[in-house]
Amino acid sequence: MFIGWIRPGLEQDIAQLSQEAICDKHLCIHTYKNNKSLCFGIYDQAKLVGFISAFSWEKSIVINNFCYIKDIDNETKMRLIQLLLRNVESKQKPIMVLANEHEKELFLQASFEEYASFYQATHPGGGVAFNFSQATAKSINGENYLGVVNQLDDKAFGEYRSHYMSDIMQRSSSLPLCTPNGYLHSYALGERYIKIAPWIMKPSAYSDAEKLLRGVLYHRGLKKIIAFIPTAVKEITDLYESYKFEFQKTYYLMYLKEPPALNLEMIYAL
Repeated sequence: MFIGWIRPGLEQDIAQLSQEAICDKHLCIHTYKNNKSLCFGIYDQAKLVGFISAFSWEKSIVINNFCYIKDIDNETKMRLIQLLLRNVESKQKPIMVLANEHEKELFLQASFEEYASFYQATHPGGGVAFNFSQATAKSINGENYLGVVNQLDDKAFGEYRSHYMSDIMQRSSSLPLCTPNGYLHSYALGERYIKIAPWIMKPSAYSDAEKLLRGVLYHRGLKKIIAFIPTAVKEITDLYESYKFEFQKTYYLMYLKEPPALNLEMIYAL
């Protein structure tokens, strides 16, 4: 196994890796294009079998991809994580990652700490059982989407993330929705799933949150929909439950150095 810098031909390598591992091809490729120095891979001879990447904001860093085939052992995964951490350009910024139960143990070994737990909420798909009028559709149609992103991300994350949303997350399958009280971004994750990420609301904007969720279900509801939601915010979990989402797995938002300054009551999906 070789663990190191990404070799030429990442697009083809990621397409092949995604057949054996759960990974967001668009996010992997565009994160790499943005900053190659925070992307590393595991190669079995010429085959990419693992990938990790990070994105650096002004005040924090997020590990936004960590994908690998199932046969990769923990020691090799740990070497990949440590390689990324050694190459982070700022030793002062907190680093965050959303990890599943197995990965949590790896990041704990790398000195990360748990910040909050998240459910993987999954909607099975199918037709909607509610009316969705043209007036409602017009009220959430995404006008001034990036303006709302800039306004709310500063309150929810303590920094501005519009570059990440417009240049890294945005893709041909994106459906940006917003009201003055919140925004929701969803996109196709492979052929079977729609992912809600991120979804940010002003505190106590429950009525608008319900409009945005209805919009996603109306436009995307024939496919399965997944979202990662904070377990500790009852208003958020109740909203998902009321629209037949199931909470299937628990994930953990981990951090290294300083805990992030997040307002979980505003984060309806991470």
